[in-house]
Amino acid sequence: MAARLKRGVVAAVACALWAAAALATVQPAAARTAGKQAWTEARVSPGLHSLNQAATVQHEPRAGTVPRGAVITQVLAQRDYAGSADVKTSLCWGTSGRCVDITGRALNTRAFEGLDASQPMRLVHRVTAWRGSHPPLYVKGNVTVWYALPEAVR
Repeated sequence: MAARLKRGVVAAVACALWAAAALATVQPAAARTAGKQAWTEARVSPGLHSLNQAATVQHEPRAGTVPRGAVITQVLAQRDYAGSADVKTSLCWGTSGRCVDITGRALNTRAFEGLDASQPMRLVHRVTAWRGSHPPLYVKGNVTVWYALPEAVR
């Protein structure tokens, strides 16, 4: 029992350190690459402690970085976590119910094309099976939103 408790404490400390390191790597909210405009943000979920418990993490651009009227052209969402648990993650736009499931570690999609690029994106994580992993489970997520400027700004 003591060995299991110790292993759980070590795992929790390791996850907390991993989460803290991930938070320290938050990328700038706006970036330009070869004429394309985008915002990106990396965040870590709160700890998931039970099956099908939802952890929602909001990713959004810094205030004033996305021009008024800019629309999404493409979104890349990535996720990573320690252990072998099965985690279902959905990428959602704004506060609407418009979501796309992520299979594997990343999703590159145009499902949100034409929507307001200044609105937040949400990653919703749920553990569906522990598969030998132990709670709490932290999920590091990264969302990059590429957008087009409104015609009046071009």
